[in-house]
Amino acid sequence: MSATWEEFTWIPEEYEWVHTGVSFTVVRHDNAEAVLDALTTSRAGTVTGLEGVNADVEVVGVAQVGDWVLAVAPSVAGLADELMAPMSIGGEALTFATQVGHSHFAQWVDGARTAMFDALLKDGPGFDEPDSPWRDRMREAGDDPDGEGPMPDGLFHTLEVYTAMIVNHTGIDLTQELLRSGQFQVGDSLE
Repeated sequence: MSATWEEFTWIPEEYEWVHTGVSFTVVRHDNAEAVLDALTTSRAGTVTGLEGVNADVEVVGVAQVGDWVLAVAPSVAGLADELMAPMSIGGEALTFATQVGHSHFAQWVDGARTAMFDALLKDGPGFDEPDSPWRDRMREAGDDPDGEGPMPDGLFHTLEVYTAMIVNHTGIDLTQELLRSGQFQVGDSLE
């Protein structure tokens, strides 16, 4: 069964700081430390949950979740092609990032960026094509890929929609428990 955006409303409710800037990146990789090293200048230890990751705006936190590594940061490092393309070689990387009202979604497959579009305007490479798989993923998540306004409650729920899209695409188990009490290795962000 597909996840919908309603299943992730707890993220902005529990972590109010995500409204000003956050990126959720998932990389098909079996080594969280390698992903951390690619996104940071130095390692800084281990913290518990997203509150620990958010303790400093310069921090990136990573956790192994099955076949994927989840990287969470208050920066937009997960959108940098020079960082993400190499990490996707032999696999895939996805990022949803929002910073003070600007939101973007990107996908890399085997070293090449295959999508990079404005998440709120629903516009850009990898989304504009009528047969884009991301349009279908958006429908699965409960949003209209051709819609231009907010949801019925007057809000856009961009973070929640794209989180559901990533979960549906990857099968990653993104739970409250993981974000509350999971162990995240952290380091100082490159961005």
